[in-house]
Order: sequence, then structure tokens, then C-alpha cells
Amino acid sequence: MYLIEPVTTAAFALRAAPEDLKLECGFDPDMVAVGPDVDDVWGAIGWSEADGVVSIRYWVAPERRGRKLASAMLRAVAEPMFASGARRLEARPPVRDLASIRAAMRAGFRPDGVLRSGSPDGTDALSLGLLPGDGHGPAPRALPDLPGGELTDGTVSLRPLRPDDAEAHLRHRTAPDVYQGAALQLPPSVGEVAEVCEWRAAVDWLRGRSAFMVIDDGSGYRGTIGLYDVSRLVGTAMVGYDLSADARGKGYATRAVVLVCRWAFDEVGVDRVWAGTDVHNAASQAVLRRAGFRLEGIERGGLPSVDGTRRDTLLWARLSCD
Repeated sequence: MYLIEPVTTAAFALRAAPEDLKLECGFDPDMVAVGPDVDDVWGAIGWSEADGVVSIRYWVAPERRGRKLASAMLRAVAEPMFASGARRLEARPPVRDLASIRAAMRAGFRPDGVLRSGSPDGTDALSLGLLPGDGHGPAPRALPDLPGGELTDGTVSLRPLRPDDAEAHLRHRTAPDVYQGAALQLPPSVGEVAEVCEWRAAVDWLRGRSAFMVIDDGSGYRGTIGLYDVSRLVGTAMVGYDLSADARGKGYATRAVVLVCRWAFDEVGVDRVWAGTDVHNAASQAVLRRAGFRLEGIERGGLPSVDGTRRDTLLWARLSCD
């Protein structure tokens, strides 16, 4: 058991939860956050411990959300818990609860991985952990959010994939002329599309695995582009893209690749962005040439084919100094 002394900040006070407290937060809180001048409960936090690992749950009243209260509560309890002998603090918000995931990351919790049925409500969870040596700031991110929520050159805009893109994304990714040009030449299932739109694309972005974006020319979803295989250690990343048939031939793919490369070099901090194309995909090769990429060679058997054989690919790259 960890007994945390009351904490008072300029914005709120964190104190022991009354034994008779009735709060619909989904767990029995150990402490509650209240305003400095009123006794209304703004938020709650609770925990359990096993072998030095403290599992933490947190909740913020709907009218108080968006004010970073959850992050502040997590930070307030972390230091005294470590001082009392905890070796790891852990949160397991549902993968669809992006606000809770972001709150934990602002408090310094680092994503570890997706746990199937790992959240308290039985759905998949993102495990996030905080160790004593992790410091006091937000968790480091390999892929920052887009400035202002999008990248744009005035003709096309790139923004993160959202749950309301599911119908357009399914229609796009199941078009034969799109999936036959993909790395894996098979259409996704309805469930796979729903998953990537509802949470996986956003969670993978926060984890630093990939930045998946919609290409929009002002009329809505026109295709996708992504930055994948990001390695800050060696300074490299891969770009991949596709467009719907009626959006091709307008320069949208080139514009999108240029925007992503500029963001990758200036904001993500990589020095080399590479791409692979099928040796027969002349249109994609032209996109990369116009975007400043140089052909570096042939990868023999670089990608699988649906018949079990492998197909050669061309390797392209653009450097930050090009």
C-alpha cells in the first residue's frame, strides 16, 4: 500500500478519497482532485501494487477534461511512490481512449506495447510504464504531432487518419488497382480497416512506429501516405503512398511526398527517407523522381507476390542535404 500525502497546486488539491465517496469512475479511488475553492470532485486516481509494480487508474470529470488534469495527478503521485519503493508505475488505458493515452505520455509514461484484452474493461489496452530514471518531462516521441494538425502546400493537405475515414478507406484499399500496387498485394478485411481507422493508426503514431495520413485536395479523402520504419538512432525512415484512380495525374502524390519529406527532415529529425517501387511501376517511379529522390539500385526479391514468388523492387532515397 502506498500512502500519498495530500498535494496542493495552484490549480487543484489532491487528497485522500472519503470512504463514503460515490463516484462513477469505474474503480475505487485512493485520492481525488478538487478545486481550490470548492469541494466538487474534478478527478480521481487509484492504484494497486504487486512486487513493486504499481498499476494506476485515473479519471477526470467530463466538464474538466482537456485541461491536463490527468497528467498532473499522475505526476503528483509518481515521485512519492518511487520514494516509497515502487520500481515501476503502469497504466493500461484502452487503445481507443487516445485522451487517456496522451495524458499518461504527458506525465512521462512510455508506451510498451498493446495488450490483448488488457484494459480494465476487457478491451485491448496500451501498456505504458514509468520508471524512476525516466525523468520528469513528457515521454519522448519519435513522431511528433503535425504542426496545426496538418501538412499543406495550399493544393493538398495531409492529416492523420480518423475513425470517420473508415468507409472511404475501405473503398480505397479494396480497389484492385490500389492493393495490387501495395507491398502485400491483398485487400484488407473490413475488420482490419475498422481497426486501423479507429485506433491502430493513432496508437502507432504515438508509439513512433508510423505516421499514417490522408491525402486531401479539399474534396475529401483522395489517398494515403505514411512515414514508416522510423529510426531516430540511424536517422532513416521509409515513405509509402497511394492515390485513388480519379486523383492520379494531378501531381498530388508528388506534393504529398515532398510535404512528408520536409516534415521528416525538419520535425522528425531523420536525414534519409527511402522508398521502394515495383520495377514495373513507372508512375510511382516518376513521383519519386519529381520529389527529389535518386535511384540507388535494385533489391532482388524485395517484396512477396501472391503466387509465392518474390518480385524485384527499385530502391530510391532522398537525403536532407539533397
